[in-house]
Amino acid sequence: MIGRSGVTAPTIGATRLQHLEDALAAVDVTLTEEEVTRLEQPYRSHAVVGHN
Repeated sequence: MIGRSGVTAPTIGATRLQHLEDALAAVDVTLTEEEVTRLEQPYRSHAVVGHN
């Protein structure tokens, strides 16, 4: 998410300390373009509902 323009406040749904620690550790992960493409390939965007 850090590498995406337009994403200014990713939501972290931490319900346990380990979840927060894992999210913070992700800041140090760098994916290659190939990895990003592979992860994003199955994603299908949806229309935003309830926001004007």
